[in-house]
Amino acid sequence: MNKTELLKRSLTGIAIVGATLAMVIYSPYTYIIWLMLITFFGIGEYLHLELTKLNAELALFIQVIYSLLVGLSGYLLFHLEDPLFIISVLPVTMAGMILIQILTIQSPTELMQKGKSLFAGAVYICLPMLCGCIFLVPEYSFHFVLVPIITIWVNDIIAYLIGSIWGSKKIFPLISPGKSLQGTLGGALFTILLGFLFIRIWPELPRGYSLILGVFTPFFALGGDLWESALKRSAGVKDSGNILPGHGGILDRYDSLLFVLPVAALVYFIFVL
Repeated sequence: MNKTELLKRSLTGIAIVGATLAMVIYSPYTYIIWLMLITFFGIGEYLHLELTKLNAELALFIQVIYSLLVGLSGYLLFHLEDPLFIISVLPVTMAGMILIQILTIQSPTELMQKGKSLFAGAVYICLPMLCGCIFLVPEYSFHFVLVPIITIWVNDIIAYLIGSIWGSKKIFPLISPGKSLQGTLGGALFTILLGFLFIRIWPELPRGYSLILGVFTPFFALGGDLWESALKRSAGVKDSGNILPGHGGILDRYDSLLFVLPVAALVYFIFVL
């Protein structure tokens, strides 16, 4: 990596970290917008990786609908509305879009390809962002969201550093050649220690919440990373998009979060709600 590329990557990385922290910490409404942005751009990139031949207008419509669904769900939950309505919205939305496809597509093969992409995109991206809305109940505390985010960042950094120096044993060379056993275990060890550190930094958080995420985040984050790498390899591309200079797309940076956030939401439900 030359100096120009390194500088561009570093500046974008700082911007990503700053924007993420600002939107998560500032208010519940900026947090909802953050979830919507990940949904909007993530769905667009996923449809591209799936090589689904949707026209631009339909793809944009799907992105808008899914992101508005996340925003509406977050807003209603923050205002303590009945969540039963929210639970039904995603399946109804997906069924409605599939119905539109059925009425406009005659080829069963094409219908199956596009229908699978719509369902998979909803499960892969929209559903985890909906899980993120649970942190808005009964009242929003950004600390609960920062725990999985910071844990993912620390895990990635430590795994990269250890893997770069001692990573001789590659664990998934066909999917992600850079992943090593040494880096994975080193990142996991540091996140477990980080779970204990969170107890000291934010004693108001339930102990179980920090410790469980410290243990499980590295492995679910690895799953999210490998899944997105497999999608890119299947599509024959290096990055999921180009919206983040030097880093690729939204999925390149938030792939781990898509797998970790539902776990954090479940642990939050167990220990807080």
